[in-house]
Amino acid sequence: MTGILASLFLICLLFKGVKGSSEAFSSEKEKIASLSEEKENRKKMEDLYKNYQSDLDKIEKVFIDPEVPIEFIGFLEKTAGDSQVQIKIISMAKRTDVKDAWPNLLFQISVTGSFSDFSKFLEKLENSPYLIETLELNSRALSEKEAKSKEFEELLSANTNTLLLIKVLSRQ
Repeated sequence: MTGILASLFLICLLFKGVKGSSEAFSSEKEKIASLSEEKENRKKMEDLYKNYQSDLDKIEKVFIDPEVPIEFIGFLEKTAGDSQVQIKIISMAKRTDVKDAWPNLLFQISVTGSFSDFSKFLEKLENSPYLIETLELNSRALSEKEAKSKEFEELLSANTNTLLLIKVLSRQ
């Protein structure tokens, strides 16, 4: 009888051990499944990031650097040269107005050249990769003396001078 009780006691201990091991195994199996799912989600995120990387880079280039807007100024100078107009950046100011959703820079630019060349320049600005808004545009005809001055001698047909005030969105 004591042998039977001892056997039953051992069997109960074995079942408790098996049950504990089974629960631990189930817990570890759930952890592995969770880690596999997390790994799969991370892989999907990496693939999405790779797919959209070029778009993210393009979006980043839309906003100019407010501290050193050299790239944008270079763009203005190249666009002016391509359009056969002469530009002078008169002023540049950083603006973080409450009513504006994004910080921006204001550029006041003097553009001299023929009216058709200025129109080409303005069109290229509007179609540029930057987010630009023209706030003011004041154009005047140059006198014959001004047009023939040394300052504009490299321009073939300088007959207008236009002051532009543009707003360009910048990074935060």
